[in-house]
Amino acid sequence: MLRKIRILQDVGDGDLDTLAQALNWRTVSAGDLIVSHLNTDNHVYFAIEGDYRARLETLLGRQVAFRLLAAGSHFGEIAAISETPRSVSIDAETDGLVAECPKEAFLGLMARDGAFATVVAAHLARTVVALTDRVFELAALEMRFRLYAELLRLASTGEQTDNGILIREAPTHEAIASTIGAQREAVTRELRALASEGIIRQNKRELWILDIDRLRELLRRRAGATTSEAVDWRL
Repeated sequence: MLRKIRILQDVGDGDLDTLAQALNWRTVSAGDLIVSHLNTDNHVYFAIEGDYRARLETLLGRQVAFRLLAAGSHFGEIAAISETPRSVSIDAETDGLVAECPKEAFLGLMARDGAFATVVAAHLARTVVALTDRVFELAALEMRFRLYAELLRLASTGEQTDNGILIREAPTHEAIASTIGAQREAVTRELRALASEGIIRQNKRELWILDIDRLRELLRRRAGATTSEAVDWRL
């Protein structure tokens, strides 16, 4: 089951067996809080099954979502490596299964396996690239262009079909709004406009990107080329 985790795919069998012995397996339900903002727990988590969302919330209840973590992802390594409190909260979006890895076991594997340490470092670097582009979008782009950028990120992990790119179990309009710093009603309005132009089609939670080249062109005209276009968003 640990081979499902992308950063563990090339770890040797012996080291993976050693790691497995240190893990605590936890079944979670949709809505469960896995990691609490500013908590000093320093476990690393492997998402074996289910979807998870990294977010922060203001005292007034407004949420900002940073990224969706699907099965095969991991989270919590920043606190383990930097010895800082948790920088975000992580909630379960669906029922799922996570493996809790003690900080000592994770750092021990990094110390023994230089290739694994490089994979972890590369993942952190790609996260910085992704968040840098997000900051640029929030500071420089109007809401509709931030939406275009988010749709392109979703498309990069979608399923290529004869009719376009299919995103199964697409985020709700409210979830997209919290990711791009917008209101749900504005997101719904812009998605309807894109649908009327034949760029997307949505049927409940299935979102089709019918003309991804057109979507890219609309964003580039405003933002120019960004590093995001070269990033695999399955972080």
